[in-house]
Amino acid sequence: MSYENSQRLPTGQNGLPRSVSKLAAFAASMPEASVNSACGALAGAASGIVTCPLDVIKTKLQAQGGFRPRVNGSNVARTRTYTGLIATAQTIWRQDGLRGMYRGLGPMLVGYLPTWAVYMSVYSGAREYYYDRLGQFGHKQVSTQ
Repeated sequence: MSYENSQRLPTGQNGLPRSVSKLAAFAASMPEASVNSACGALAGAASGIVTCPLDVIKTKLQAQGGFRPRVNGSNVARTRTYTGLIATAQTIWRQDGLRGMYRGLGPMLVGYLPTWAVYMSVYSGAREYYYDRLGQFGHKQVSTQ
């Protein structure tokens, strides 16, 4: 919606069109650094939720056999519980269900949320800082004619 069209809409007490939700009005009133931090934290949470099952599978594959019993200084042969990505996922699903696939999600999120919040804030601040200092230096001008 263009600015001109938004001027014709009936406005609420906050001066914004009534069609704007309270969440959008709240986000518009927040400082940009806070919005970047919140968006970074949400992106970190989303990536953690998506990648957690793969991380659990990777950890199970890496950890198997790490604590094999020893007899006379050599490892005792033992069958492998996990044989590959799909088989490991199936075994975890059968034994622990959805909860098993997301084992360790809490600590992962505790690390991801502040990491991505800081990353997005620093990235945005650095981008603005260097854009203000360098201007269009290094960027091609696009003609609209």
